[in-house]
Amino acid sequence: MSKGMFITGTGTDVGKSFATAFLLKTIGKNYRTLYYKPIQCGLPSDVDFMKTVAGNKKCASTYNLKTPSSPHFAFAKEGVEFDKNSVKKFLIQAKKDYDFILMEGAGGVRVPITDSFDMADLAKLSGFPAMVIATPTLGTINHTLLTIDYLKAKKVKIKGFMFSWQKESEESSHKEMIIDNAKTISRLSGVKFEGSVPELKF
Repeated sequence: MSKGMFITGTGTDVGKSFATAFLLKTIGKNYRTLYYKPIQCGLPSDVDFMKTVAGNKKCASTYNLKTPSSPHFAFAKEGVEFDKNSVKKFLIQAKKDYDFILMEGAGGVRVPITDSFDMADLAKLSGFPAMVIATPTLGTINHTLLTIDYLKAKKVKIKGFMFSWQKESEESSHKEMIIDNAKTISRLSGVKFEGSVPELKF
């Protein structure tokens, strides 16, 4: 069975796609790697972003919705019905075709896809451990711990958490706090800190 990872964030605009691109560039050197975004809401798409920034041509998406919103709203607005079995069937084949799959969710783990199925459920369906992407600065302890707690409650395995990159000037001015944020989250959650994602040049 292929190895894989489910990439999630503590919220929207925390640098999840940049982190995924970094992981794609790193892992893709050694494996036949697929980037899979099951639900894409809005344009430009993350699939296009990965092809451009990460240079990963093997990308796929099951649902491509035009509305830049939470998936449950986009599905309703566009009259599309979500079927988790479509994602499951795609993954069964993809796990045969690729060595590693980076599967990216939309927004945070509590984002609804339907009233009874959210991003944490999607992570569990994948069978992959989750990597939580968070910002390194003020507020991240609360957001990251809540994300980890919810994944644990849903019985999703957690690979670790990473900080998305900040501008060098911001990192240097808050360096002491950022280091403590990482240590505190790891200590209180028991989840390993996997490092910070460097700024990608493109």
